[in-house]
Order: sequence, then C-alpha cells, then structure tokens
Amino acid sequence: MRICMLTSSYPRWAGDGAGIYVMSLAQTLIELGHDIYVIAPWDPAVKPMDTKGVHLIRFKYAPARNLHILGHGRSLIADVRLKAIAPLLVPCYAVAMISSAVKLYHHEHYELIHAHWSVPGGFLGGLVSKYLKLPLVISMHGSDVFVTEHSKMYARAAKIGFRQAYCVTAVSQHLLDRSVSAGLDPRKGHVVSCGVDAARFAQGDGQRMRSRLGIAAGAPVIGAIGRLVFKKGFSYLIDAMPRVLQSFPMAKCIIAGEGDLKSELIERTKTLGIADAVQVVGHIDWQDTPDFYAMCDVLALPSVVDAHGNVDGQPNVLLEAMAAGRAVVASNIPGIDSLVQDGVNGRLVSPKSVEDISCAVIEILGNPMEGASLSKAARELVKQFQWRDIADRFSGIYMQACVEK
Repeated sequence: MRICMLTSSYPRWAGDGAGIYVMSLAQTLIELGHDIYVIAPWDPAVKPMDTKGVHLIRFKYAPARNLHILGHGRSLIADVRLKAIAPLLVPCYAVAMISSAVKLYHHEHYELIHAHWSVPGGFLGGLVSKYLKLPLVISMHGSDVFVTEHSKMYARAAKIGFRQAYCVTAVSQHLLDRSVSAGLDPRKGHVVSCGVDAARFAQGDGQRMRSRLGIAAGAPVIGAIGRLVFKKGFSYLIDAMPRVLQSFPMAKCIIAGEGDLKSELIERTKTLGIADAVQVVGHIDWQDTPDFYAMCDVLALPSVVDAHGNVDGQPNVLLEAMAAGRAVVASNIPGIDSLVQDGVNGRLVSPKSVEDISCAVIEILGNPMEGASLSKAARELVKQFQWRDIADRFSGIYMQACVEK
C-alpha cells in the first residue's frame, strides 16, 4: 500500500530522538512492502540523513527560520504551556501541511492517511481525508491528549479528526479513555503499543559510554534519559540521590536529555551538594543510546502526572531499557504499569516518592541477583513488542480501513 503519514515530529538528523516512534514504524512498514510518504514540518536543526526508503517531505510555514517552532516538542514550554507565538503560526502551519498532502496525492496517489497526534495531525488529516475521500487512521501519543483536555479549541479540532477516522490508536487504554471527552467514539479506539528493536538495544557497549563520560569502571550508575520537562519527574530522582549515596558513595546518576528544565535541574544538584555525583549531561544521540543503557546498573523513569495534568503515554525509553536488559525503577502510572510488573521485570514506585525511588535503587544495587532476575524478565517481555509485530498490526488496520471505506 501507499501510505501518507502526517506528523509534527520526525528526526531532524541522524541521532535525533524527536519522532523516533514515527520513523521506526515507517521504516518497518517499508520492510513489509509498503510505500511510505512522511510529511513533517521543517526545522532549523534539519540536516541531510539516510531516510532508509521513507519518502520524507518537509514543509516550511513561517517567514523566518527562528519562527519554525511548531513540532519536534518545541512549541510547548517544559511541556505544560504553549509559547505565546505558537497559536499565531498554526494557520500557516495548517495550510502548508494540507497543501503538501494534497500535492503529494496528485503525484503519488497514496491510498490511506496515517496522522500522528490528534492535534494538529489528526485534525488536518481529517480535513485532507474528507477532501480526498481517503481512509484515515489517527495515532495518539500523550501530549496531544493533554492539549485537548486543556483547550476547547483544540478539543473541537481533535473531534473533527476523530469523526473522520476509521480508527484511532493510542499506546495505552488510559489515553483512549481520556480522549472520549474530546469526542472520540470508544468503538473506534484501539491500543497499539510502542515498538522496539530488541536486538539493537542488546548490543550496547557500556564501557565505551563510561569512558566518554569519565565514569570509573566499578562505579554503580543510575541512568535516566528523556526530555527535561516536568512530567519526566527527574527532580525526584535527584532528590533521592543523597540517600542512595549514603549506601553507595561511589554511585553516579547520569541524566541525559535537553529541555527547558536543564538549568533548574543542574542548580538542584548544587543545592543538595551532589553535583559531583549527579550529572545532567545533555543530549545523547539516539544512535548512542544502546551504549547509554548498557552503562547503567539501574534505569530510572520517575515519571509523574505534572501539576497541569500532563503525563507520558508510554515512554519509548522504557521498552529500550528493558530490551537492553536493564533493571528498571519506574513510576506506577498509566502506560508504564501496563509493561512493568513490580518485582517481576522491574520495580514500580509511587509517583513523586523520593523514599520509594531511593529504596528501590538501593535494593537493586545491593542485590545483583535481583537485578539480574529483573533484567532477564524484562528482555523476555519486550519480545512481544518488536517493531515488526507493531507494523504488522498497523498493516492489518490499514487493509481493513481500505476495504471498509
């Protein structure tokens, strides 16, 4: 089939982590024999890269480079509120994406639209789908659900897409349930998890990453990786480290990622007097993430429902860490709790509980056999979430949508 994906986020260079889900799905669908066209916004950080067969079309929508801030996680401040200028750019963005999709159809005659994120992708996909009389599939990832819950305008936009869609997928039932208030017909909703390339993440070189970051070979490492925003809960991990260091003085906590809270998190380590033990190291190329996971004795995901109600859908990091065979300490919140069984393939802790985080980390570091058991079970679990299986699931949805249109 010829499938057109509409997305607000897609890797801008080799190693960029933005939109990895969309890229991984697109490339795997190509392996299954589909032709995949991806329409994504242009960004100043875009660099030439190997698309591995994906036909990638990037559209510009603003008169100046620095105004291209929609998409790639750049339109929200710390993932909780839109930048002031963002709403003003939305009409231009919408016209540019719709024009690109219609123009592409007249050249390539694709058969189905797969829109990522209910807004703006699902809304714009709905308009294109109705105009071209093509079936539409929408996939929600988390931040879009949060936006529709806090804006009547965006909720109305999402509803237009939902009405036009053949089906709407999400990485957790929790996201589907939350979207009913925005007009999603529950009968259209399907849970389709994130995927992972398990073999890739099982081949990391931890010593190479330790050498790069200057970490001694024997030092226990607690790792965390993701955008530096409130819903990731990294401040609670930092607050848990003084107690961890009492039991393991040589331990290091490495937090990788970029975001609006970077300076605040670094300042927090200084205030607690643990800046030598807790490092906020900035961006780690996605190509190097297997080495990052391999370096870690524990991988922490202290995600929270932030003060505004925003929460992760199902972090890609979780499946990647489990595929790498890491002992995971993660918050007991929707999306995560569907993958992690406490004491079986990881440890679940109460969100925002500094004590729970420190205790779980200390127990794993102090009991290598427990860590090994959790790691083995985690690797077994992710065999169910290979990208090939996820792509097969979407292929079935696509075929059914085209038959029933």
